[in-house]
Amino acid sequence: MKKYLLLLTTYYLLLTVFTGCASTKHQIKATSPDTEVVEAEGMGPIVEGDILSAKKTSLHDALKNALGLVIGIYVSKEALVSKALLIEDNITSETEGYIEKYDILKEWQEDNFYKTRIKALVRKEDLSEKLRALELEPKKLGNPVVKFSIEEFIDGNQSDAQYAEGVLKNKFIEQGFVVSDSGTSDILITGKAESIFNSDSALGGLLSYRASISVKAVKSNSQEVIKTAQATTGGVDITEHAAAQASIINAAKKVGKSLPSTILKYLKERSVVQLTVSNVENINILDSLNRSIRALIEVRDTRVRNFSNKTAIIDLDLKKGTTDTIARRLERNSNFKIKITKKGAYNIEAELQ
Repeated sequence: MKKYLLLLTTYYLLLTVFTGCASTKHQIKATSPDTEVVEAEGMGPIVEGDILSAKKTSLHDALKNALGLVIGIYVSKEALVSKALLIEDNITSETEGYIEKYDILKEWQEDNFYKTRIKALVRKEDLSEKLRALELEPKKLGNPVVKFSIEEFIDGNQSDAQYAEGVLKNKFIEQGFVVSDSGTSDILITGKAESIFNSDSALGGLLSYRASISVKAVKSNSQEVIKTAQATTGGVDITEHAAAQASIINAAKKVGKSLPSTILKYLKERSVVQLTVSNVENINILDSLNRSIRALIEVRDTRVRNFSNKTAIIDLDLKKGTTDTIARRLERNSNFKIKITKKGAYNIEAELQ
């Protein structure tokens, strides 16, 4: 009897343990409002009988699909198509950065594929922040070309070193801008950087210079001022030239820390394209043309800036899209035959046929 009771007790203990394990399996739950639990499926081809590689591919595909489900919360189908490459490059390739944990619900082989079904806890707030950042990428705003013209002075003498330009160029390149030293540009950044001797006392043989920098960013075609920025910092080194260089570089870094993102935000909020149309015979035709352009789904509003010598300059306030989108729309306009003669990131030149 004692032996029977011992076996019975052992059975119930084991049953309790296994039941407890089963109840905790796949119990992934949202830990905060910033997370989301989703189920997703992935698959990988079995090549030359390599089950292990197919299994890994299948799991990675399931993780990417889990992210895709959450991304769909924040992005419309239309935007999802237009951002497909960006999302692929910037988000789904980094699944470990957005998936906190996951459970494998099921694994199986079907024909020549290995399939995996998972339940995943996704940090949706991290995804939404990344998607907002993608909205501000230069490539989504027409890939504006930036050109620099910043004069530099050391102790009142003009320098050809261009330390400030070098720092600012790198900052803009890091943010995804196209930077050019020649030809035309969409955004021109001009300014002045000046470094002056400050002190050599109590510095242990080192020299101190003080630099100030002032820059202005404008749209090249309209001369519209986008942003002005100033900074003053010091620099210390063993020679006058090195200390002056350090101070200018420090000042440029201070300005460059926020200038690219500020310009991107401005361009996003005020996406205005200037359309120049030649061969407009009279104001009645201009009125019809203007109304036709205003009806485009990408255009929020239009304003005729100038009309003379059969040439009209029209500002287009865009809700979405770029000059490429607008140019295609204009060429397909059923009311007017329009030929695009020139196109930049923020300006289009066209001719009525």
